[in-house]
Amino acid sequence: MNETAYINNYIQSADGNVYKVLQNHCLKLSPWNDGDDRRVYEFENDDYKVITYQTACMIVNKQFAETDERWEFNGKKYIARKVEPDKTDDERAALLSLLPSHTVRDKTADLLKELPNGQSLSIHSDDGRAELKLVRHKGKIYYMLVINENLPRVQMYDLFGKFCSWAHIKNVKPIFCETDKRYI
Repeated sequence: MNETAYINNYIQSADGNVYKVLQNHCLKLSPWNDGDDRRVYEFENDDYKVITYQTACMIVNKQFAETDERWEFNGKKYIARKVEPDKTDDERAALLSLLPSHTVRDKTADLLKELPNGQSLSIHSDDGRAELKLVRHKGKIYYMLVINENLPRVQMYDLFGKFCSWAHIKNVKPIFCETDKRYI
């Protein structure tokens, strides 16, 4: 498994989990429990297959879509429910639009207080009408930038305001606080 030919490739184990092959270990990309160490140094058997990046993304997106993600933070319990497969992109977009919003201007002021010296935010919208929604995507929490256009893909930002990636609307989950009984 330490062959350099596999570096930056992706593999799928016999149990269906997807891993990214790195220099000294593999990193689990399939759903994991909060707090788990995702690094794998050895596989018990060599029953795995090498897959492409695109195939790895499709498998991982499907696995996360079919999984309820639960975690606890600051004494509160949260859940991001599995995606309902029969909903259309428009229905998902409508649900996400109903989530509590943070305008870019208001949220920027809050986030700036938390940033170390010299760092700045990159979240912006030229028309000033953008909104931020907190969502869960592939096991992580992001701000999703909602622009007043009907787009199947949305921009994802980390909690410090740095652009991370684009995500399809069908792979984004709203976050529900079970303690407060409301979406955040």
